[in-house]
Amino acid sequence: QVAETLDMTLIDMRFVKPLDQQRLTELLQDHSLLVTLEDNAIAGGAGSAVNEWLAAQGHCVDTLNLGLEDQFIGHGQVDHLRSVSGIDHDTIVARIKQRLESAQP
Repeated sequence: QVAETLDMTLIDMRFVKPLDQQRLTELLQDHSLLVTLEDNAIAGGAGSAVNEWLAAQGHCVDTLNLGLEDQFIGHGQVDHLRSVSGIDHDTIVARIKQRLESAQP
């Protein structure tokens, strides 16, 4: 839904390993911002793997890694937990827009 709202390319990373290096290389040709989103911890997650690969290859591209902070998350309704964790639709859209606006001269 976020990709549709912002008219962005969506790639479903069904797995982190092996990282789809070919697809990432293709994305770098047409995109100035890579956003990773995961319903998991940011630290050590898929976004971290993408960042490590970018750095190892010497690619300089803006990245925004969205997911769960490294803290305890209580129990509750999934929609509520996503909202308080900042990975609900509206918060994700706002954070991406903010990053895009800050990158413009």
